[in-house]
Amino acid sequence: MKDHEHGNVPGPYGTEEELRLEVEELTDLLREDSDFADLRDLLAARGLRASDVLLAGFISGEDNSQYGVLIAADLQCIQFEINSARRLILWETIEDVGVLANDFAAVAIGMAMRRAGHLT
Repeated sequence: MKDHEHGNVPGPYGTEEELRLEVEELTDLLREDSDFADLRDLLAARGLRASDVLLAGFISGEDNSQYGVLIAADLQCIQFEINSARRLILWETIEDVGVLANDFAAVAIGMAMRRAGHLT
């Protein structure tokens, strides 16, 4: 059976399976890696637990800034940005996740995973 018969058609950012793996790996890092402790603290300050959130995209800048997309248990999609001084400068609920596709290719897969109850 060919990949596309399993919904694994290669896209510009990888196959569905590769994007699913990215969400799983990022979410594991968020929940367990000491380098993500600041982000876990930020979530807690916003009333969210890391165990209830998927990390569907993450970019670390050369200046130690961080950008990413979280998917909450209620399917709320949140884009965040932390500047190099470790201050939150963006926390925005995104209604149309399609606008994130260029920067965060795995968001749509993360939403589907959340709807299906994965990584809970």
